This record gives sequence, structure tokens and C-alpha cells, in this order.
Amino acid sequence: MPKVSQKVLLGFVDERIVNESCSDDAYTINKIGGLPDTLNQNFSPKCPLCNHQIPLLIQIYAPVINSIYHRTLYIHACISPGCWNKSQSWICLRRQWVAADHYEDKQSTTFIEWCDDADNWGEEPEAEENHNITVKSQAIENCTSASAELENSDADDNVVAEPIDIPNTNCLQLLDSRKEIPLDHYDMNIYFEPYYISVAYEELSDTVKEHANNLLHDYKNNQIITEEKNEGYEKSLPAHGDKYFETLASTIRKNPGQILRYCRTEGKPLFLYEDSEPNKCTNCQGKLLFELQILPSLITYLKLICGEEHHGSGHLEFGTALIYTCENNCWNEGDTYKYECVMVQEEKLF
Repeated sequence: MPKVSQKVLLGFVDERIVNESCSDDAYTINKIGGLPDTLNQNFSPKCPLCNHQIPLLIQIYAPVINSIYHRTLYIHACISPGCWNKSQSWICLRRQWVAADHYEDKQSTTFIEWCDDADNWGEEPEAEENHNITVKSQAIENCTSASAELENSDADDNVVAEPIDIPNTNCLQLLDSRKEIPLDHYDMNIYFEPYYISVAYEELSDTVKEHANNLLHDYKNNQIITEEKNEGYEKSLPAHGDKYFETLASTIRKNPGQILRYCRTEGKPLFLYEDSEPNKCTNCQGKLLFELQILPSLITYLKLICGEEHHGSGHLEFGTALIYTCENNCWNEGDTYKYECVMVQEEKLF
């Protein structure tokens, strides 16, 4: 039996999916956007708040140890600006299929965890002599140098200033990235441009852990001394005013580029602010486990497509989204899907 890992698995955006797979095992692909790879690709949930069709945001193949089922999570989010940052406008569907090898023997289990044998769809980064990792950019290669020359260099030193046209652009409107989609477009196939998701373990060496524990120990000792000297003194917060945000930012900074965090075994979410966690499965009333966190770094890659029209980015905003799933993976013969719990936190200014 595979060993259950308590390490955090990170998801990163990989190459764009040109032609989506129609194979029978397409549900095992981890991806952003596109159409949900299910037995019924025409199925699209509707937002409970505005009743509009909501596109697939992320598809994650996440089988569980000691289960006879293939297991995939389909996370959808509403693109209507009025529904942004609201937990009710997100839907997470858990779907399961009995593995073909287990129809006869439903006691055997062979599933491995999410990260094992994950395909790496991207190109290998290049390593410099100092071991820094670099990724080539075509734009940089094509623009290695720039130069400018003065026209009429033999002319006198007089400069003629032309009147400046005042722009008619509404700058405040430019700052507002909320983009409405025409109502008739909701009847089309709405989806985000698909990308593969590559997977890696979160890097945190034992040396770093030991150093962090020592710092934490010293900090606690200093706090006790300070509180004894200054009774009633309120503990200071980071400059921006919130310790939860500071914890989240410092954690993801160690592995730049991550768009999601996965750890179903004793995993802990990174909150933007203090909040109460859901603890009861809406299907069986059993215990919920935190399984997956979607980070706002994903927003950059969300480019909406309606039918044959490419609407680009700016159609979804959120602070972070936390996915909680049933500890027992409650499932009955004949079920097609189960709703799991999504908690969305909005980024706030403190």
C-alpha cells in the first residue's frame, strides 16, 4: 500500500491545451478551464445566485488511498461581477467511477496519490553556472537591444513644442476590471482557455524548518517578556495590518508561481483573515476535511471564451478559495456527483 504523504502538493500552470482529449481517461488530467472531462460534457452547473451558466475553473484528479473509485473534483466559478467573492457562486462537484480492475474484486486498492507519476507537460528550465533557474522568454530574445537616433541632427537647437491633446479616456473606468458578458452569451459554451497543471511537492528543507522553529521559540520568549513588562499592550501586526495575510504571502513566496495547494491528509489552509471553517458534509452530515486551496495567482491565466469569441481576461476576482470534502467520500451506487463545500475569502484592505 502506498504511504500516505502529509506534504503539501503545489500546482503550477503548464502549457496551453491545444486540443482537449476525448479519451475515456480524460478525467485523470489536471487542468485549468476547458470543458469538464466527464461522461456528459454537456453538463454545466448554474450559479445559485444569478442562475447563469458557470464555467469550469479547475479539474483535479484526486483518488483517495484505500478506495476502489477513480475520483475527480470539478470546481466551477461564476463570472458575473455581482457574484464575485461569494462562496455561494462557486460549485465543487465530486465525481467517482469504480475502477475497471475492481469490478470483480472490490476489496483491492492500487491507487497512488495525486503527485506520483504526474505528467510534466512543460519544457525544462535552463540552469546557469551559479545554479539559478531561468526560463527563456521569446520576447526577450527578440528584443535584446534598443536604440534611438535624433532626426535632423544638423538642425539648430530650437525645439518646437506641439499642443498636447487631452485624452478622453476615463482612468477610473480603466481601473475597474469588472467585465460584463452579454446575456445571450450564457447560452453558448462558456469556458476558460485550458492549460495543463503540473504538480510538485512544496520545497521546505529540514534546515529551514529547524531555523524557523528556533525563530518561533525566540519570538515566543520575547513576547512573554514584553507582555510581562507592558500589561495590556496589544500584540503588533505586520505593517499592512493583518497577520493571516502575512502568513499566506510568506508561505507562497517560498515557491513562486503556485496557483493551488493540495493536502488532504491533515492539511491546513492559508487564510486571508480569521474565519470559521465548515465542518459538516451536506450529503451525509459526516466530517469535512480541508483538501485544496486555489490562490489568486490563477486569475492572470483566466481568459474567457464564449462560443467562438475570445473575451480575454478580467472576468473573475477572488481572494482565495478553500475546498472542503467529505472525510468518508460518501457515495451510493447510482450517484452521478456529490456537492462539496467551497469557502471563498475576499481580499480586504485593512
